[in-house]
Amino acid sequence: MVEIHAFRCGDWLVVWMGCRGLNALETLMERRKFLIGAGSTAIGASAIIGSGAFSRIESQRHVSIAVAEDSEAYLGLEPLDTLNSQNYVALDDNGHLYVQIDGEGDQQDNGGDGPEGVGVNSDSSTWFDGMFDICNNGKAEATVRIDVAGLQFHSSSEDGIEPDDDYGRPIVDVFYYDDEGNEVSILTDSEDESWDYGEDLTLDVGECETMNIRTNTKGIDATMDDEPLVEGDATVVADAPGAGEVND
Repeated sequence: MVEIHAFRCGDWLVVWMGCRGLNALETLMERRKFLIGAGSTAIGASAIIGSGAFSRIESQRHVSIAVAEDSEAYLGLEPLDTLNSQNYVALDDNGHLYVQIDGEGDQQDNGGDGPEGVGVNSDSSTWFDGMFDICNNGKAEATVRIDVAGLQFHSSSEDGIEPDDDYGRPIVDVFYYDDEGNEVSILTDSEDESWDYGEDLTLDVGECETMNIRTNTKGIDATMDDEPLVEGDATVVADAPGAGEVND
């Protein structure tokens, strides 16, 4: 005689012979319930964790930015130990580099005597080598220009260009010497789109370049001795786009 057993399992009516089939079926059903439950729990957790919506967050963080003199800043502007630099270049009370070429001299207060003259020659070109260094003290390659838009030039010149110069050279130039000894100007004028004279100075990290100054006074009216050849504020502009890029 065969004993037939029937039990209800949820919505299922289970019929089997003996007990082994029941045990296997019960185990399978419980396993399915566990897997389904684990899946739904994972989906629920994902929905909670993945939601990034918020209306407001206030987080306090510490910020400290140091200010340095020009000689020690990220863009270094350093007077030199040359006679030209000692006479005409120094740091002011705020640590800012300035250039003053006149009869006063000894701008670095080294106790030396100033020049006997009071200015550059008229109708001439005058070179002042070894005036100051521009250094890249940052963390990425930089290009540097000097913007002369803020300078006032002698009234007998036209926008700071030599009146009698067919090449359109500025009456005051800041330049460096390349490897072949050529003068490379780094001047620009942000207010004059036609200015196409200087070039970018490219500096690697830790690299410095010595700047020199040349004045060109051909065609300048030297009888107007109460008027400086140039006066005002020049702007040193350095760009280092690589400092804001993500490192690979």
